[in-house]
Amino acid sequence: MKKTHTLESIEDVGFSVLGINSHAKPYTFCWNVNKQFNLSFEKVSDQTVGKNLFFSRYFCSTTKGDEYNIVTNLSKEGYLIPDHKNTNYFLVINNKNWKAEKKDFIKKLRKNKEVLLVFEVDVKTNKYTDRFIFKHA
Repeated sequence: MKKTHTLESIEDVGFSVLGINSHAKPYTFCWNVNKQFNLSFEKVSDQTVGKNLFFSRYFCSTTKGDEYNIVTNLSKEGYLIPDHKNTNYFLVINNKNWKAEKKDFIKKLRKNKEVLLVFEVDVKTNKYTDRFIFKHA
């Protein structure tokens, strides 16, 4: 008999996620974020969900050990996070000082000419949070 295990509650996922709306192509969007924040996003292997959903992903790590991933929300076959169909990108942040830096980071990101909207995704209640867990860059 096949066993099914369900994750009922996520206490601390260890990362934060920002939803971003932008009309820019992924490489243009990442280039602007690189320039604005002095980061170095690079294209890495796609985020795969199931057998036929592939989402472009860009990764950056800093000298402080912070990690950032930008992942597209739309593939040819569907959405990474179906609850947010109007969101173009997700910025997944693994930064130990995020609580202290969050307000200034979001404020600065909203000033980016390619960004239309930025909002925080509640990873504790989102049923697709596991899709923000990436394999090695």
